[in-house]
Amino acid sequence: MDKRYFTPLELLKIAAQHVYCAEYLLQDNAEIVVSGRGRSDTLAPFVSLMYMAFELTLKAYLLQDFKTNNQHKNLLELLELSSELGLSNEDIKLLKTLSRQYAFRKGVDYELWDDRQDLQVFCTEIIDLYERLQELIPLELQIHYQE
Repeated sequence: MDKRYFTPLELLKIAAQHVYCAEYLLQDNAEIVVSGRGRSDTLAPFVSLMYMAFELTLKAYLLQDFKTNNQHKNLLELLELSSELGLSNEDIKLLKTLSRQYAFRKGVDYELWDDRQDLQVFCTEIIDLYERLQELIPLELQIHYQE
């Protein structure tokens, strides 16, 4: 089997799809009704989708600028490599918190939130951060530039 690497624009398109799905999961108090199973909390899936969206976006940025595929980097490593993007200290803190929240995939809970509502507020801040990041990436990678 042949292997093909995605272009930066393809990576950004996949990242945007993750974000659209994540935004959908935040609706209706971040719960969905699953047929035959009742209500299901969607905050953990939201975190997974947004973590991947940020990873893909930073990989696209690095691929565009440095022509290297950083396929085996995690979000924090990609963040360090993307320091010239000019993210604020607050934005970097949010991404580090997202990374800690995503640690549930390894069976770890950092107990970052006093209650579910605090996590929901964080999730909306993450969506806002993603939108700000779109303004910082190079013009040729911005969605409205492609249209």
